[in-house]
Order: sequence, then structure tokens, then C-alpha cells
Amino acid sequence: MNEKPTITFRLGDDFYEKLDCFTRRIINDGYDQFSDEFRNIDSFYCWAVDDDSARSDRSFRITPKPFYLIEALYFQIFDQANREAFNRAKDTVLILPDCMSLLLDRCKKKKTRFGKICTRCTPKCMINQIMQIADRYHIEGYFSKRELEEQLGKIKKVKPDLGVIGISCLLTMASGMRSAKEVGIPARGVFLNFTGCEHWSDKPFSTETSLKRLQSILEEKYGAPHSPS
Repeated sequence: MNEKPTITFRLGDDFYEKLDCFTRRIINDGYDQFSDEFRNIDSFYCWAVDDDSARSDRSFRITPKPFYLIEALYFQIFDQANREAFNRAKDTVLILPDCMSLLLDRCKKKKTRFGKICTRCTPKCMINQIMQIADRYHIEGYFSKRELEEQLGKIKKVKPDLGVIGISCLLTMASGMRSAKEVGIPARGVFLNFTGCEHWSDKPFSTETSLKRLQSILEEKYGAPHSPS
């Protein structure tokens, strides 16, 4: 006797009406909730649309405001879904953005087989401060490569039981977490507090992130930090 196939979901006739109502409610509530954080997005969007220069990153820069909210929501769901698996993973690595280097393109990072690493050249640099925290947990940090999935895959070959913490801007975090998922690595993340790279500013400046958030993720997994060796 043939068994009937299991149907994961079935859409009713009013599904799209429900979805439209749900989406409008989420977006409107989100704009109210994050009015301070998102106050400059519309003006930047209009400015980027009017920019007729031949920029390779134009499509990224003209991301409409709703997508900032949806990417943040996607991250939050992904981060919570990965939480237990991340905490169970034996090893952890940090994936760091170039834009947090205080010296930017003059950064003295050192090349390794898994990606460039911080050389601790500048005490006030936030990357240096992050790696000081990482040292207390004996974990490594690498600057993100453009081919993130390939980078993470190489690290996983050496550290098969791996979790990753990514630090990136609001529009790139979820895609990075998807890349980690593709190679079987549970990822958590910490957003940049603001944008300062060449995608958003004609005169790039170094960005920052929440050290408190990073510390809380590590403490949840490892407990009290170890003393640097």
C-alpha cells in the first residue's frame, strides 16, 4: 500500500493576502522600533540613486530601506537558530572586516593560509582590542576574504568541530551566515555600529562594533575568560 507523501506546507487561497498584511505590519513596526538607527537610510538611498558615476557597487548602495530591516530580522532568526550548535562546537574563530582597522589600507595585517591576521600594531585599533578579548579564550581571528565560503571551508578542514563569529555590516551579515551554513559551520554575529567603508563614504573611516556583545557570546559558550598565555 502506497503511503501518501508528507506535505511540509500547503498554501490556502488567502495566503498572499495574509502575507501582505504580515509584511506591512512587520515593516511599519520595524520602522517605528528602529527610527533612530535607520534615520539616514532614505537620504543615503536617494543620494546613491542620483549618483550616475560608473561604480561597481552601485546595486549594493541603492538597497531600499525595507531590506535593511529584513536582513536584520533574518540575522536574528539565524543567530538564535545557531546558538546551541555554536555553543557545542569545540573551536571558535572570528571573521573580521577590513573596515575596522584603524589604519584602513595602511593596516599591517599579516597573510596566513586561512586569511590575514592582526599584528597588534596599533593599541587603539578596535581589531587589536577584539583580538585581546579573543586571546583570553585562546581563539583565532582572520580578516574576511571575498570568497568567504572557501575561506571557512579551509579552516574547517583543520578544525572540523567549528563555530564562527562574524562581524560585519547589517546588509552583509546574513549572507555570511548562509555561507557558513553551506560548509556546515554554525555562525553567530555582531553588527558594526555604523558604516564607514568605501561603499558608504567617499572618504572611508574606521568602523566600530560592540565589544560587549562579542564578550557575551564568548562568555555564554566558554564561561569566564582565561588569562592570556
